[in-house]
Amino acid sequence: MNKKCLIKFGHGENVDLMHYVIFEGEVVVLSKQESKKVDFIKENKKLHVSFDIESKEFDVLDAVIVFDEEYVKKVYNYMIETNNAYFKDGYEGLCVIKLNK
Repeated sequence: MNKKCLIKFGHGENVDLMHYVIFEGEVVVLSKQESKKVDFIKENKKLHVSFDIESKEFDVLDAVIVFDEEYVKKVYNYMIETNNAYFKDGYEGLCVIKLNK
């Protein structure tokens, strides 16, 4: 895993890390479809993120969820190829979160 490809995110009381890559010119993250962050994005169309995982400050970025299986597969394979994957057992049940940086 490439440490520099981690971002910190928050929503409500929850703060955690997630792996990201730049794919086709966009900042993207894989997530389980059934997750609190996906629910938060569905409701708010935004996510609080920091590209400096040591920082206590967050930027509020526009976020879009993509469920298209072919696109999810492409992002999943790219993350595996670049050694920056959190999910390694397939892409079933995953979605892509696109962040407008």
